Amino acid sequence: MSQELIKSKLSYFSLVLFLGLSIVLFLAVWPDVFYQRYLILLMSVFYFFWGVIFHLKTHQFSQRIVLEYLGISVLAGLMLFLITI
Repeated sequence: MSQELIKSKLSYFSLVLFLGLSIVLFLAVWPDVFYQRYLILLMSVFYFFWGVIFHLKTHQFSQRIVLEYLGISVLAGLMLFLITI
């Protein structure tokens, strides 16, 4: 796993940077539920496509990986959406 992290530093850095920035923006627009829901959708879609593209680049792509990233992005998005209700 550590060799994979070293080889893919830029990919993981972009993921952490985007998700971190999204969390900061989510908290910055706290009273406005409309923008928060757009951020939730953007985070979920980004995470899903990041995972698919990353695994296509590393030649580890499979249907199971697509379903895992889809499931996690939907679950996380739903949990964040429930916060905004």
